[in-house]
Amino acid sequence: MKRREFMTGLVAGAAAGVGGRMTWERFRKDAPGQPIPKHAQLSFSAMGEDIGMYHALKERLKIEKPTYMDVGAAHPIAANNTYLLYRQAGGHGVLVEPNPMFVEMLRRDRPNDITVAAGIGVDEVKEADYYEVKGNPWLNTFSAENVKERQKTEPGYTIERVTKMPLLNINKVIEEHLGKSPDLLSTDVEGLDYAIIKTLDLQRFRPAMICAEDSSTLDSGEPSDIAKYLTANGYIPRGGTVYNAVYVDKERLKG
Repeated sequence: MKRREFMTGLVAGAAAGVGGRMTWERFRKDAPGQPIPKHAQLSFSAMGEDIGMYHALKERLKIEKPTYMDVGAAHPIAANNTYLLYRQAGGHGVLVEPNPMFVEMLRRDRPNDITVAAGIGVDEVKEADYYEVKGNPWLNTFSAENVKERQKTEPGYTIERVTKMPLLNINKVIEEHLGKSPDLLSTDVEGLDYAIIKTLDLQRFRPAMICAEDSSTLDSGEPSDIAKYLTANGYIPRGGTVYNAVYVDKERLKG
């Protein structure tokens, strides 16, 4: 999955906390004052996913101030699926991110959200190897399989370091920090989206909408594993882009 690779130039060297940070600081300070053309719509996600989700949540599902859980939140604004809800809809939620550099930025730029400095586990293991990608922290991952596949196919893809990072159960994080299901669950975890979504207890915590780094239909024309799983559990695909798919609880669409 390459959802965030377009940002590579912006954050080259950001893992060191120098070049990328300075570049973003200049952009971040200028952006709020820039006028938006009359017929344009503002998007912060990689491919405009947030615009569709914003309108679906507010207009179709009638959720005025959406709550969300953003797993693999990364940067607080750039290529972020929930910042539009935070900025335009008065939304708030939980941002789960293991990268210390991004955690610092999330806490600074998203003070109304709760930032959890950890990863989401898929079993009872409490910590795991966290692979930090040289020059592109958007691609950091807990998935050794994802790393092996990228190393085979992507020249220049290099692991700078591997560190142990804590893992938390998704249901416990929701219970502790939200107390009820988020309206939106967004996952972008470089190869572990399906495994994490399967750990969500849909009987207790059933998001109205789920956005996953996934293509709902494979190149073969068959539905993806996430699409099969969510469809079997009462969700239907309702949009997406090259790298992300959006699913909506079909019962909520009846209202």
